[in-house]
Amino acid sequence: MQKILIDPSASRKENAKKIIKLALPIIVVNLLYTVESMFSLILVSGISASAVAAVGFSLSLLWFVYSLMALSYTGTSVLVAQRVGAGEDPSPVLFSGLLVSFLIALPLTFLGKDLVLFLMSTLGASERVVSLSEEYLTPIFWFITIGFMTNTFYGAFNGAGDTKTPMKVAILMNMINVSTAYTLIYGKFGLPELGVQGAGWGIVLSETVAFFVYSYLTVFKGKPFPLRLKLTRSVLVRMVRIGTPTAIERAVTTLSFNIFVGFLAGFGDKVLAAHQIGLRVESVSFMVGFGFMVASTVIAGQNFGARNMKGLVYGVNFTAKITALIMGLLGLVLILFPRYLTLPFSRDPEVIGWAVYYLVIVGISQVPMAYASIYSGALKGMGRTTVPLLVNVSSFWAFRIVPSFLILKVLPTPLVPWVMMTVETFLRALLFYLAFRREVRRQSYPSSPPPGRPPG
Repeated sequence: MQKILIDPSASRKENAKKIIKLALPIIVVNLLYTVESMFSLILVSGISASAVAAVGFSLSLLWFVYSLMALSYTGTSVLVAQRVGAGEDPSPVLFSGLLVSFLIALPLTFLGKDLVLFLMSTLGASERVVSLSEEYLTPIFWFITIGFMTNTFYGAFNGAGDTKTPMKVAILMNMINVSTAYTLIYGKFGLPELGVQGAGWGIVLSETVAFFVYSYLTVFKGKPFPLRLKLTRSVLVRMVRIGTPTAIERAVTTLSFNIFVGFLAGFGDKVLAAHQIGLRVESVSFMVGFGFMVASTVIAGQNFGARNMKGLVYGVNFTAKITALIMGLLGLVLILFPRYLTLPFSRDPEVIGWAVYYLVIVGISQVPMAYASIYSGALKGMGRTTVPLLVNVSSFWAFRIVPSFLILKVLPTPLVPWVMMTVETFLRALLFYLAFRREVRRQSYPSSPPPGRPPG
């Protein structure tokens, strides 16, 4: 375990080193996940544009199902961080998180695939896209309990300040996924040719290996802390209380996002494929923001647990500035070189043309996305997970979906949803900044015990 306590009186260089040391492995992990997604799309692009749309749309809708992971992941990560900061034993949190993640995932083994295919069909995907998606999703849902529990291990390591170990595990996962997906999609080395289903098996095999690696490290090596089979009711209650708003937030926002994608599906498979390609390219920048967001959750959680509010505020604001600088530069790349970034995914001129429009528009939104990510993560680390739920859901519908729906009636072009997506990101960043400031003032002059911590 590693305490990440921030001292505002220390030099900028010293604090930046702490933050970047914590965030960099998380960024690498998320970039590797992005590479996996990109590689899946690149590989299936040799099959058809419909295969690209199917895998891309499936990945988007899987985030709706994976939103349930947030209950155990967020609860585990936040409570481990707070307990490490307070010098308490975090082991009961991990055991509770593993139990919760297994119980949540088990019904999805039997019902999850049908739910995703129903949503996909309802949101306007063609029969061909739905059929290919079923092939891709089948192995993923057979082993979804493994994926959920692996994610809980990941949350415990991050909360404990050990972000290097998950990075090493993610590198191994990436190697397994890339090699097995390529082999099984096209039937290399005497193995059967499974098409898009091969991409699904690549994900399953990589997550299964990661699960056993994490289990070995925790049980036999005591990393990031010894795992004791101790179930505590108070820990379970707090985990559910902290994790549930985030799970609801991700479920609602992911479903809302896919309703948003449904606006684009109505323009045909090529526009949908362009959107999915644009998302994968943009995700390089997004995953940088996500990595720093996780870091801000850990920093906020540990400093909150240690009652170091000045360090918490300084660390979060400093993290926001670093993230905005990096994502701003990546946004500039999206604006200046969109065509070159889309070429690996498609050779269809129409698909490339629409993807270029997407990247230029979203390139403008990378800086506000950075601020929104960091302040959202900080609020979660403080145990205020209800605030991101309210901000994300209300912002998404009020500033993105409803305006897009209304404007599309008079101006039917894919540019409308993409422009509104960028406008909404600016407004959401402002809302999160104001919410963080309000929570800091509340914690600085408390009238009751802080959230996420029992009285006394």
